Amino acid sequence: MVKEDTDLRELHRQLEKVKTEAKKEYDPGKIKIDQTVLDKRIAQSRPMIDLNQVEVDKKWLEALFKEYLSVLKKAEKGEGKAPEKLEKSFQRKELDLEVLAKKVFSVDTEYLEKLAQKLAVDVDDLYFLGLRLGNPLFELYAGKVGNRIDQERWLKGFCPVCGSSPAMAYLRKDDGKRILWCKFCGTKWSFLRLKCPFCSNEDQKTLRYFFTDQNDPYRVHVCDKCRKYIKTIDQRRMEKPEDLDLGWENLNTFALDLAAEKEGFFSPYSRPPGQKKGVII
Repeated sequence: MVKEDTDLRELHRQLEKVKTEAKKEYDPGKIKIDQTVLDKRIAQSRPMIDLNQVEVDKKWLEALFKEYLSVLKKAEKGEGKAPEKLEKSFQRKELDLEVLAKKVFSVDTEYLEKLAQKLAVDVDDLYFLGLRLGNPLFELYAGKVGNRIDQERWLKGFCPVCGSSPAMAYLRKDDGKRILWCKFCGTKWSFLRLKCPFCSNEDQKTLRYFFTDQNDPYRVHVCDKCRKYIKTIDQRRMEKPEDLDLGWENLNTFALDLAAEKEGFFSPYSRPPGQKKGVII
């Protein structure tokens, strides 16, 4: 059974509040999208936006960074050193916030591992911060273009907005349809139930799932062909399906990532061989 970490849940809530306010404060005029390029990418069934190329308001990003650090410092109650180290690294101009956010989006593990060593921080702290810094801006861009395609009919194994692999999935409460979720820009889109989103395998003999508690709504769908997995929530089994928060569920189900990797499966966000187990974000 997946147990809730109450301290982690409260931290998630506080960080989500910061993100929500930051999105309200971002100048809409600074979200620039080349319509000609967008039309071309849509016609070619390519992801609509290359998030590595988007412009970022650096002052806004710095303010967001400081708000996040404030929350993290309070959560650690003076026991953790990471927020202070990251703050000092930024002041010494050793930490570029925009680069960090985009490197996390690109899952550039080599860059992030080297930066973690240079700043003497845990790489997990960099991953977490980079994801949080990119989230609000990337979600704003997704909000601008998301209505350009029918996300019910996208049916591809990558995000229609930014091209990322899905981090989680859920079975929709109303019809049981499988919905994939992008943790970078927050986009959700439909996908076939009996198909691997990573290698497009449709052989039912090599597609299966396991669970740790048959009464839980949580499953881990695996593909024996490409050896990848995706955590899935059956919304129909949730006590309060309307409260589904995939950002939180992705954090709170880390034990399922470990269980999948123990069985020899991995996700697009698993750590490279030789590193400690678990997804990087």
